[in-house]
Amino acid sequence: MSAASNEFADLRLDMHWTPPREDRPCRYQMVLTNNTDRTLSDFQFAFCGPGRIDDRLPVDNAILMRRLSNFTEVAMTGKGSLKPGESWTFAFRGLGSQPFRHWSDMARSAYVTLKNGEILRVRIENGINADFPPGVPKLDYDILGDLKDLTDGIAVVPRPAHVAVSGARLGGLLEPAAGAAGSAEAITAFRQVTERLFPGEAFLGKGIRIRFEADAMGEEAYALSFGEEVVVRASGQTGFFYGLVTLGQILRAARMAPDACRFPETGRIEDAPRFSFRGAHIDLARQWYSYDELMDFAAITAWNKLNRLHLHLTEDEAWRMEIAAYPELTEIGAFRGAGLPLPPLLGAPPQRSGGFYTRQQLIDLVAFARHCGMETIPEIDVPGHCYAVLVALPKLKDRGENAEYRSIQGFPNNSLNNAVPEVREFADTVFDELMAIFPGKWIHVGADEVPDDAWLGSPAAKARMAEIGGGVPELQADFLRRLHERIRAAGRITGAWEEGAHGGGIPPEGAYLVAWRDTKIGSELAAKGYDVVMSPGQAYYLDMSRSTDWWEPGASWAGVSSLENTYRYDPLDGFAPEHRGRMIGVQACIWSESMADRRIFQRLVFPRISAIAETGWTPESSRSFARFSAATRFLPRLYDGAFK
Repeated sequence: MSAASNEFADLRLDMHWTPPREDRPCRYQMVLTNNTDRTLSDFQFAFCGPGRIDDRLPVDNAILMRRLSNFTEVAMTGKGSLKPGESWTFAFRGLGSQPFRHWSDMARSAYVTLKNGEILRVRIENGINADFPPGVPKLDYDILGDLKDLTDGIAVVPRPAHVAVSGARLGGLLEPAAGAAGSAEAITAFRQVTERLFPGEAFLGKGIRIRFEADAMGEEAYALSFGEEVVVRASGQTGFFYGLVTLGQILRAARMAPDACRFPETGRIEDAPRFSFRGAHIDLARQWYSYDELMDFAAITAWNKLNRLHLHLTEDEAWRMEIAAYPELTEIGAFRGAGLPLPPLLGAPPQRSGGFYTRQQLIDLVAFARHCGMETIPEIDVPGHCYAVLVALPKLKDRGENAEYRSIQGFPNNSLNNAVPEVREFADTVFDELMAIFPGKWIHVGADEVPDDAWLGSPAAKARMAEIGGGVPELQADFLRRLHERIRAAGRITGAWEEGAHGGGIPPEGAYLVAWRDTKIGSELAAKGYDVVMSPGQAYYLDMSRSTDWWEPGASWAGVSSLENTYRYDPLDGFAPEHRGRMIGVQACIWSESMADRRIFQRLVFPRISAIAETGWTPESSRSFARFSAATRFLPRLYDGAFK
């Protein structure tokens, strides 16, 4: 097979989706048009996107050659050919999981493979929904809110707990003088963040003198006193850094909108977070984000006073972390492309694409985040979601396994089998190296979405199930408890998704679980003694679309959430009073299936991530959606301006 070109051939794909109704089945029709000057014969056509076709149902006017999750390859019936100017129409009668609800669910990448191995990239037109009026995808970033709602002229997100200021100071930059312990480090971190987020904008220089004083308060708390100089009081570096971020936001808004915003002349701001855990999760496996993109994202989370950076490093689709003992993980598992062990998935192009983070890059990222008040939480997702691992390291499979199971995403036999000795050795080695690179308190093991029938065709697994007296959930718990003991022995805390409690699961001691379905699940986990982080899919999963509009991008299997819905969602709703102390915080989750197009990332993530940040930081009595909406226009976004 020849290498794929990044250039598009003169081939066009049009798509038409007919949703199912009582009087008709669903139909996913594709039309491939040959606008080249040559006849295409005996070729195969491949496409991928977030949506998946159902390979158990017939295809109209095509032969299904291969399906792996959202990658599908078909051929023309008979010995068909496509002459210049001709079109080939074919259709699928069913989808593999959810029906299409948004244009971005459909194919986002496609190519033709000729008999001689040559690959021709196909240009895709946006898909039409038979039940929805014609339109165009909504990809612009919306400026929401009215500046008049900044009634005190202070545009800070998340909103400080107490603001009592007056007057307006004109001109000048922030001129901090290091003094109290930790203040010099805070100034350095502030400089690094502003230089990364706002290239060309000055924040530090001559003008508004800033003095730092040590004060006995919470680690993240701070107080600002405005007068001839600004006094920042905090107990150490993190509080000083957050005080500078607040001053930086005030300064930037006053500079950008002087008629509505101001830098105070006198008064006081006192601030401390509502919850101790305020997370931002980013799925680095479904799509590849460069190291610079990741560092920019870390800076944005710091600017929003989020203090947990959760890196989702592995998935069925890819492995993103360098592991010295297993170079195959990144040599094979980090890249996708036509003819590779991992085909193009989720809108990836036919040419080889992807990447991984080196050990040193991750060490540097951890140090940068810690400097900005954030702990980095690494996640290696086990035992499920391990298709890429098992492709790269087939020695981890049970060679006697004689049946196929599939994950909800359509990957076959994708879960590490705890009954295989090499799997236990693999887990020990990988998590030991993970803990060496990430020195923070929290290590996340995933534990989500293991298929109900996983391992049932494995003689070794069935023998282990009989030994422990259980089924699939108990075998998963057997794996996770062993890993949890290793993590605890290293003095760390084990994190997992809510499924970590299944089958007896990870013990609550030394663990926390992320509840992603709803607050009812979170309350039940808290009642069992777990520390709980709330990340409900219907409000805090930032890959979910903002509305039911077909022309909005994203997914909606968990629901849709406007900015206002996300802002107003109560993460404690349904928690019994006696269990509320177990709810340690909130987390925004960015899942990347739809985000091969970074404009989709931009529209879905911002400013909803800031709404979650304000929920995690600001007391209910100080919150206002109108004020928040107006203030978000001054916040950085990942792909604005200098960001590519």
